Amino acid sequence: MRARPFLLLADYDGTLVPIRSAPALARLDPATRRLLRRLSQRRGVRLGLISGRSLPELRGMVRVPGALYVGNHGLELQGPGVRFLHPQARRAAPVLVRIAAMLRRVLRPIPGAWVESKRLSLSIHWRAIRRADRARFQREVRGAVSPWVASHRVRVTTGKRVVEIRPPVAWDKGAIVEWLMKRYRCPQGGVIYFGDDRTDEDAFRAVNRAGGISVFVGAPRAATAARWRVRGPRQVRNVLHRLEVRSA
Repeated sequence: MRARPFLLLADYDGTLVPIRSAPALARLDPATRRLLRRLSQRRGVRLGLISGRSLPELRGMVRVPGALYVGNHGLELQGPGVRFLHPQARRAAPVLVRIAAMLRRVLRPIPGAWVESKRLSLSIHWRAIRRADRARFQREVRGAVSPWVASHRVRVTTGKRVVEIRPPVAWDKGAIVEWLMKRYRCPQGGVIYFGDDRTDEDAFRAVNRAGGISVFVGAPRAATAARWRVRGPRQVRNVLHRLEVRSA
């Protein structure tokens, strides 16, 4: 690494930690946390964690002082000397409360379905749903959310066994990566991004346009805009360790 500004960015679930049946179970390995702390202290390195989790939850799971924490797919950010909250996301929060209550009611009869409210967005999880109930789950979610989508009050995206309900704003992980590169005057090629999900594809494309290194974490068969691949969180840690050695 170098003394000039350098962004080292990573998703959390599926990237730094394996995907778990419940988000609370996806705990960061102590060795990985120590490695992230050391990297965050390197001169010229700006470490950032970019997640679909809420900002407070992400900070509580990672606990690396001095890092940039980006929650809700880029809608909120906090770090040393910087805060960001997308104004349209704040305005959409009351609508999301109403949608969450509706979804909890219609999904209650489906075992394994649950609604996670993250203040600025909703995650509707179906990882634990039986195969026989999946079509009903999708039908109930579409029926509940479609009127809000049609009136441009929210938008819907999907991830790994999750449906995301977000504010109707053209803002995603790619947009926040570009915001960070501009904020820290990142040079051409001075950014690395690790991610594993569909929601990371926007970030990969932003990093590619900047001449950086985009790394997909997961099975080789998955289609991705990323230009590099590793198999899982263990391999991500190995790459981060090599980066640490090179920066020593």
